[in-house]
Amino acid sequence: MARIICRTPSTGKPIRYAKENVSTSFEPLADAPDYSVPDPSGRFPVRDPNDESRAIRSGEVFFLTPISAHNKTETDRWIEVRLQTEDSKTISFAKVEVPAGDTAFVPLQGRSIFKRDANTSIGDTIEIRAETSDTFDVWLSGEERPSNEHSGVEEP
Repeated sequence: MARIICRTPSTGKPIRYAKENVSTSFEPLADAPDYSVPDPSGRFPVRDPNDESRAIRSGEVFFLTPISAHNKTETDRWIEVRLQTEDSKTISFAKVEVPAGDTAFVPLQGRSIFKRDANTSIGDTIEIRAETSDTFDVWLSGEERPSNEHSGVEEP
């Protein structure tokens, strides 16, 4: 999700992220958007390349719950979570062994991912993979919103 075009950015939108049958290669679970908002006065310096009367504003996903990862098999298996930043850094977050038929919780609540650079196609991304295919279903809840930023701050 690269850009949300809106008249006025809301204060937030609840989002449910869910993935059935997680694969063995890393795949995105959640990624941060940016926002194209009306700015006819040109107050903000980063412009929407598709419409010069609009500005691009940073976006954020604030996670409300942990990742719930349910092992659907009769064998203990692991699931792995990592953060891929918009500037291409990879940060391993968790690799959890989940007992057969049980659910593990990866603590993501209270954390945020961001998209600050209007020139990238995607922002920070939470990615997941499983030890074996089709063994895990995962979900979590978050709030997608414009990122709080200083506006009009002048550097000395």
